[in-house]
Amino acid sequence: MERVSQLITEKAITTAKRAGLHRSNSKRKVIATLFPYAILQERDGQPRMLDALSDATSVQVPSIDWNQVINPLRTVFREATPRGIVLASSCIQWDSKLLEATEDLLQQWVAATSVVQSTEEVARCVVGTLLRIAAVDEKLPHITVGAWSWLKKRPSLPPLSLGRSSGSHPRVAKAVRGLGDVEILKSYFLVVWSEWGTLHYGGFDEMCASLLEDFGGVGMGHHRVGLVQRLDRILAQLNLGLEHLRRDKPHLQEYEVQRMRAQYEKLKDVLLGVNARTSYQLIMLLRLLIQVGVRRISRNIYVCAPVAMSVAPPLEPSIPLIPPPSLHQKPDFNPRFHESHSPLPLPLRL
Repeated sequence: MERVSQLITEKAITTAKRAGLHRSNSKRKVIATLFPYAILQERDGQPRMLDALSDATSVQVPSIDWNQVINPLRTVFREATPRGIVLASSCIQWDSKLLEATEDLLQQWVAATSVVQSTEEVARCVVGTLLRIAAVDEKLPHITVGAWSWLKKRPSLPPLSLGRSSGSHPRVAKAVRGLGDVEILKSYFLVVWSEWGTLHYGGFDEMCASLLEDFGGVGMGHHRVGLVQRLDRILAQLNLGLEHLRRDKPHLQEYEVQRMRAQYEKLKDVLLGVNARTSYQLIMLLRLLIQVGVRRISRNIYVCAPVAMSVAPPLEPSIPLIPPPSLHQKPDFNPRFHESHSPLPLPLRL
């Protein structure tokens, strides 16, 4: 019996590793038949079959008859380990119309992500599945903040990852922004941005808006540095040329490379613009503090211009230094005038 089980496992692994998984009827039948069996094998300490199916389907989900598989899945999910559920979920075609009434499977996947031990393989499966589920409108509300937090693991998705291509959908970008967690948002960009595929048009626009609105201010400087470094790496890979990229993605076309280059150069320009505007705002604020001469901070404490100058970066010599006025002298400063004539493009964010 054990010998038969080994032969079945080897057959499943060989089938999963071959190309054209979605085009061959015989291969689809093999996957549909062995899929529930592989989950139970993983539960019993033999994960090779499920690992092979998970690796293959993370790149290309086979168009099998999910109507035949869904009921056995419900049965084995009740007995599967959290790791088995996570790996098996990466094989499911979550956008299939035959999966409209599978909230129970989705809830089991969410529960498994909260207890499964994190490894590079598990993180890659969770994040890839997460991005694919989030791209399905009716399934997006079932994703919890805990599941979104797996993005912070920042796993390296394969070049042909379905999760990355689904993850740039505007629905996903808006959902991540709506969490209000800048670490998750930054991690989402670092995972989805890649030299292996173009970004969805709507998702690209949402990303540009996010960089402008969510990453401004001095306190966000270290986040912008990390994002710019990622974009520099992607652009460096794109500049190596089409033949270099085709080693890992053979069907990549030149027009895709050009479009990716244009998208990532635009994202970098947006970030550099936010950097420049933040520096300009900071300089203008320091200039106003020096010209006013005195700044009330709390409990009627005043800080005079010489103190501000000792900690501020040097400004150009043409700026006049006004002696600090006495405490009873009203500074010659009209806030309303400066508000209506302020050269700052956006409100100060420090």
